Amino acid sequence: MRFRRPRGETNHPRIITDFNRTLLLIADPESLQASVAVRLQELFGAQKVLILQLDPQQPCFVPGFSIGFESAELEGVKFERRGGLARWLLVNESALRVKEQSEVVLCLDPMEAALLSRLHIHVCVPLLVLNRLTGIVLLGSGDEKWRLRDEQAELLQALAGQAGLAFENAALHREQRDRLRRLYRAERLAAAGQLAAGVAHEIRNPLTSIRSTIQYVLPSFDPPDQKRVLLDELLCEVDRIDRIVNDLLSLTRTTGFHASQLNLVELLDHALLLIGPQARKQGVEIKYAHPEEELKISGDAGQLKQVFLNVFLNSLQAMPNGGSLGVAVRRKTADLSERELIDIRIDDSGTGIPTEHLDEVFDPFFTLKKEGTGLGLSISYSIIQQHEGDIELSSEGGRGTTVIIRLPARG
Repeated sequence: MRFRRPRGETNHPRIITDFNRTLLLIADPESLQASVAVRLQELFGAQKVLILQLDPQQPCFVPGFSIGFESAELEGVKFERRGGLARWLLVNESALRVKEQSEVVLCLDPMEAALLSRLHIHVCVPLLVLNRLTGIVLLGSGDEKWRLRDEQAELLQALAGQAGLAFENAALHREQRDRLRRLYRAERLAAAGQLAAGVAHEIRNPLTSIRSTIQYVLPSFDPPDQKRVLLDELLCEVDRIDRIVNDLLSLTRTTGFHASQLNLVELLDHALLLIGPQARKQGVEIKYAHPEEELKISGDAGQLKQVFLNVFLNSLQAMPNGGSLGVAVRRKTADLSERELIDIRIDDSGTGIPTEHLDEVFDPFFTLKKEGTGLGLSISYSIIQQHEGDIELSSEGGRGTTVIIRLPARG
């Protein structure tokens, strides 16, 4: 397909070749969006490129990657999944040229038309996969004379069709990778739990004998005696070993799970109340966006409180000289399985976790602390899985940590 190119635009075959290589070789969704946006800008001479993607939290399209926009320009930008623009693109399966098809723009929702005007958008292109609108590409320019001719629009639509499939494959690849990671993590936790169950009896028998012997001998020495001090310390160590065995057993323990209807907000309130004194002592500011509504879940109150305390205390330990701990809760309208979920997001400004260790944080016995068993997050993961939820962690050394706990909503 041949067309004349406007000033500042190129149709060099290398760009289309690079575009196709991008779709074939890049599997990371963010990197793929960035590369596609750059190629489209080079091919069509647009000053502005904005790729809209479906928001997993609500049924609308929101900015993914952009070129030529200030971040402030894109605040609050969204197009409803069932809005006028999305419906038109889905039905017509073609690009909407804003200036040339002004009668269509007049039929859009007023907020959408205003957004297109404010962002100086000239072309809206659907990303379609199996008759589903999975995203929208917006091209724009501050130059009001910039236009796409018919043959250019056809080329753009063809490239957008390929990009839509590539974006879908990249998202599926990430989802599959995360599923395999969770499966591998669950297998490691199960193996650790089975090992603990196998050796617990053998460990506890001699521990019981040692503890009984120490308790029998202890009264023979008066409190000032150094031997009594040593025996007290031994007793504490025996109890510590017993707690570690209990923690290991809890990785796969299914008994003792007492599910009931719970108010998630009350659980969070109580957990934050418990860590409040320690946070104030360290100079850590707690920023809690308290939900207005009751958020009902089904679960074991004691176990969930243990998870929240585990995560909060980890954050405090990462901020010995002060910082901020943010807690936010929001209801997700739907996910791929159409379940209603509740996200608890916990952010801290602590020391963070080096990127190379992120895949190990939920492994039993993995810890970056000088003291600790490395079982806290493993146990938390096991508890959340038992509640049919998920827990994710993202971090970067020196830049804090974010933990997202996701639980099914109940009513």
